Amino acid sequence: MLLLGHEHHGVPDEVLADVDECVEIPKAGWGASLDVTVAGSLVLYRLAGLA
Repeated sequence: MLLLGHEHHGVPDEVLADVDECVEIPKAGWGASLDVTVAGSLVLYRLAGLA
C-alpha cells in the first residue's frame, strides 16, 4: 500500500505510527513541496524499477 500525504499538512501522526516505512522526496528550488500527483508518479516510477 502506498500512502501519500497532504501537500501542506503531511500525514497525521496517528497514521504515521502504523506505517512500515516513511520516505521524503528531496526538492531543490522554490516551493515547499511537490504536487501530490508528481510525488506519487515519482514513487511509482521507482517502485516499478525504472529508476
